[in-house]
Amino acid sequence: MSRTFLEFIGTNQKSNCGYCNGERGETTVKSGVKAGAWAHTMRVNDYAGLLDMGWRRSGRYLYKPNNRVTCCPQFTIRLDVTKFKMSRSQKRAMRQMNEFLATGKRPVCGIKEEDSGAEKVVVPGTSSDKSSEKVKSEDVTAVRKEKDPDRPVLKKKEIRNKRFEEKCRQRNLDPDVVRAERRQKDANRQRTIQSFIDEARPDWKHKLEVKLVPLGTEEFDSKDNESFELYKKYQHIIHKDEGCRLAGFRRFLCDSPLIKEKRLGVDLGSFHLWFLLDGKLIAVSVVDLLPNCLSAKYMYYDPDYSFLSMGTYTALREIDQTQRLEKVNHNLKYYYMGYYIHSCPKMRYKAKFRPSDLLCDESFNWLELDACTEFIEKSTDRNGFAEFCPGFPRPAPLPLGDMLVYTDGAMTTFDRAFSRLTDADKKEQVLRNAQEIARLVGPNLDAAVYYFSEFEA
Repeated sequence: MSRTFLEFIGTNQKSNCGYCNGERGETTVKSGVKAGAWAHTMRVNDYAGLLDMGWRRSGRYLYKPNNRVTCCPQFTIRLDVTKFKMSRSQKRAMRQMNEFLATGKRPVCGIKEEDSGAEKVVVPGTSSDKSSEKVKSEDVTAVRKEKDPDRPVLKKKEIRNKRFEEKCRQRNLDPDVVRAERRQKDANRQRTIQSFIDEARPDWKHKLEVKLVPLGTEEFDSKDNESFELYKKYQHIIHKDEGCRLAGFRRFLCDSPLIKEKRLGVDLGSFHLWFLLDGKLIAVSVVDLLPNCLSAKYMYYDPDYSFLSMGTYTALREIDQTQRLEKVNHNLKYYYMGYYIHSCPKMRYKAKFRPSDLLCDESFNWLELDACTEFIEKSTDRNGFAEFCPGFPRPAPLPLGDMLVYTDGAMTTFDRAFSRLTDADKKEQVLRNAQEIARLVGPNLDAAVYYFSEFEA
């Protein structure tokens, strides 16, 4: 059986922040700070476990932000697709796409979107990727006006509720009963993503095909150049990046350590989700299929089709893909959107996909997003970090006695390799590194093999 093989890089990797561009570093002491490891190979269940400990990947580079000191705390966000309901703006994005496909006419007005490319991270030693993985944003501080308690101002929703309750009283009706009946009617006519997809007709002017393609296949390789040219155009126009290179593109978006596996009828591993308009590639979602989720890594699209709200539309089709897979494998019901960054307005679009949960970065329990944002907004930490489950214990670290390491061309236990070290400085350094990585990966990666350079002569 193939194993997960991780090469330790460091637990205090510093870089320019791709979200605030280091602008918040002056107030938070440090900018981007994270732990890093290089994954030579990785089993899908091990990577799923790392996601639930706050890790992400960029190519083969694994990283976990140190949220207590990094300038922009990053919290893993996920959506249970079995409970997802589209908002009005999301329905409008689906409807406008269908109208364009049917008639070829552009929508009169699109929907407001934020940058929906997934995580941006600088991989140590890969300067070609630095500019392509940055998102500039401003630290916007909301100014709230205090209300005069002597002159209360009712919100529109409160005014509507008062009018509604008054009408119910006039008709001798119970407002709660009427509300329940309305909710049931709304539920009965609730539109789904699939219902919009099913509207497609052969006589429509355009045809959109959405196709899930595994990395490393002949079909995937057949559009390698077309996909890179699309990525380069997207980076140049959307992110003003002039330095895209094919090698960097492949390293960032086409290279994956995940070992392919089939489980309960679903092929797991790394994929590109192609969006083909009349056979032309107009968008690509880079995703990982894991035992319990579809993890969205990155998305790029042709800016010529920005009028179709491509960020929202592609995310909805990723959710639809997850819903389809859940019907085959009921365990695969989560849609992971990467990191939610409350201090970065351009990343708050993820909160529009409901109901979502955030991962507590101390207890690693999941909590409903609205409750988490309250903790963040009340935070007294300089960078806005917050615990979502105060008082809950942190998972136990991986016991060093159970840790497998690779040294001298063979696999052995950490204790045995450590006992052979004679250099006191190396022993101190490798023990510190091993304890920190064991704490960060948690107790469930006991079958993985770790590599520490200190064990080499």
